[in-house]
Amino acid sequence: MSTDNDVLIAGAGPTGLVLAIELARRGVIPRVVDAGSPDTRESRAVAVVARSLEMLDDIGVAEAAVERGLPLRRLSFHQGTTTLADLDLSALDSPFPMDLCIPQWRTAGLLRERAEELGVAVEWGTRLASHQDDGDGVTAELVHGDGRVEHHTARWLVGCDGAHSTVRRTAGFGWETADLRRGFILGDVSADWDLARDRFHAFFGPGGIVALFPMVGGHWRILANTPDDNPPADPGLDDYATYVGRRTPLDPRLRDLRWSSSFVVREGLADRFRRGRVLLAGDAAHSHSPVGGQGMNTGMQDAYNLGWKLALVAAGRAVPSLLDSFEGERRPVARAVVEATSTATRVATAHTLVLRRARQHALRLLGRSNPAQRRLSNTLGEHLVHYRDSALVSERWDGSRPPAWSDGSGAGPRAGEVVRDAYLETRAGTRALRHVYRDPGHHLVLFAADVADPAALASWAAAGREAVDGYGQVHVVTRGHLPAEPVDGAMADVRSEAHNRYGVRRPSLYLVRPDKYVAHRADGTDLTGVRDYFRALAAR
Repeated sequence: MSTDNDVLIAGAGPTGLVLAIELARRGVIPRVVDAGSPDTRESRAVAVVARSLEMLDDIGVAEAAVERGLPLRRLSFHQGTTTLADLDLSALDSPFPMDLCIPQWRTAGLLRERAEELGVAVEWGTRLASHQDDGDGVTAELVHGDGRVEHHTARWLVGCDGAHSTVRRTAGFGWETADLRRGFILGDVSADWDLARDRFHAFFGPGGIVALFPMVGGHWRILANTPDDNPPADPGLDDYATYVGRRTPLDPRLRDLRWSSSFVVREGLADRFRRGRVLLAGDAAHSHSPVGGQGMNTGMQDAYNLGWKLALVAAGRAVPSLLDSFEGERRPVARAVVEATSTATRVATAHTLVLRRARQHALRLLGRSNPAQRRLSNTLGEHLVHYRDSALVSERWDGSRPPAWSDGSGAGPRAGEVVRDAYLETRAGTRALRHVYRDPGHHLVLFAADVADPAALASWAAAGREAVDGYGQVHVVTRGHLPAEPVDGAMADVRSEAHNRYGVRRPSLYLVRPDKYVAHRADGTDLTGVRDYFRALAAR
């Protein structure tokens, strides 16, 4: 197991904690510092989307999160007493077809408990003041709560320290900024409203939007834009009541203000996500409007992408250039999120009559289009995020004609796309494929299709283990029942569900990355692409 001299993480929010967990799961225990306090109970982000729930399931905290949160499966847009659109958020291919409404401090608390189980101890009240990268390591100046100054040297430094990142500034990263000139207030209140609590509600009215999120405990989160970019520094009940009264038909008599904040939307995107031995993730790398609920989720997915790569590099099992793929894969995602949330914010807060009428018309069309709703649901759930253009992924797939047993439902996930779940039979009982993937290494899945000969399957599996070379596990998925003679790693696809969901028509293989994206696929038994992938990781 590696020591905390390998990786120093600045920031113990959800992004930094996911990164710490992903490293620790692979035997690299990072040092984590945060200038704040663990007792902070600010609500901030409240939506955990489907793809992030899948990630939380992989690291072992999704069940607890769902128990502590409120599953939301619809999004309703209103203007006055008229519902413009009622959208289905569950229309996506996920074991968690929902948005989970849960305060950020609860999400962070679950992640902190999991990190501690893995041996990670967050040093609260410890601020990173500066650092220096000498090419062989990074020496950071840490200021403790008692004023003591420490100089700590690590091989890698990751800045997860928010939109005003000290790491980003002291490392000299460029920061592309734009000001939307939109002010917002947000707070948690109680109110006597006859509104469905299984969904988000967005009301459009004079001057902008009031968004309402039901919270566990019966209260509501309110998000409202202000007329200018100068919102009150400390919004009170009267501020929220004013916007509820002006923009919704709801009773503006509010009570029990539990938490309140305000902000002005300023977008930012780092010019790079890696400079030498310093990396950025989460809000330190990208900052954008909260409209759409993508901020915390995008940051956690940054960490999920980076964690396994940095662990392999720190352990000497991959070359440092592997970390360049983190920027190559995640920066385009971040740019797309910044652009999409900017557009959504401008539309949601539109003042002119032409734009308001266009918004109203578009929402009504959206409410009548099932394909458009499915795409929106997958977009908000971050299921359309892909790395198909990454140099790290490849495929040899020609989509042969479906055999008689296939339902012909599709071509399966392409290289660079997220994997799909299915249920398989093992000698110990039924098992979800996503749980098979929980082991923190790579997974080579050999789909047998019509091949049933145990000797042939065992030989293919042995060749697969040689190709994987200790970087993960090999699984054989037979169509129908398990082989009469045991084959190591064999699972039965009794109803051909997995074969169909992965587009398998003949013996084929999928190499799955630790972040559950397809690294390589081939509709044949040739393992050359698998060998090439691992040779590239290790630069052999």
